[in-house]
Amino acid sequence: SMNIPYVIIGHSERRQYFGEDGALLAKKVDKALAHGLIPIFCCGEPLEIREAGTHEALVKKQVEESLFHLSAEALQKVVIAYEPVWAIGTGRTPTTAQVAEVHGAISKAMEARFGTAGKAIRLLYGGSVKPDNAKELMAVAGVDGALVGGASLKAADFLRIVQGCA
Repeated sequence: SMNIPYVIIGHSERRQYFGEDGALLAKKVDKALAHGLIPIFCCGEPLEIREAGTHEALVKKQVEESLFHLSAEALQKVVIAYEPVWAIGTGRTPTTAQVAEVHGAISKAMEARFGTAGKAIRLLYGGSVKPDNAKELMAVAGVDGALVGGASLKAADFLRIVQGCA
């Protein structure tokens, strides 16, 4: 009734606290699409996976389990948000090279599965996006926008992010 077109699916807190796995998230994506909502599908790795060097494999698995069942047409209605779990609300932000690396891996996986439709997927970055780092993060190749968390709760900070990235 409020005409809100987007829904966040797969946020790390839902995965952690509610045990939402790839199969459940695939069903949620399907339900969102069936009801005319645009899913923002979140994926990302915890610190121990990042430090073990298996972060790309985990993120690829998350995307495969929840999105690879879609048709290329349905995929065009989905947005993917890469949110390294270790950066959410911690004040720690990955380097631009780390963001580019994971966004590149997601893009390759999507293109390998869906061809040109996969290449056109919108990829957001989220995880400690703040006024002082937003412009640099949004300049990374393959980053189509930001999924802003805590900074969106402070109007002045959110406005600075929007103005700095415009």
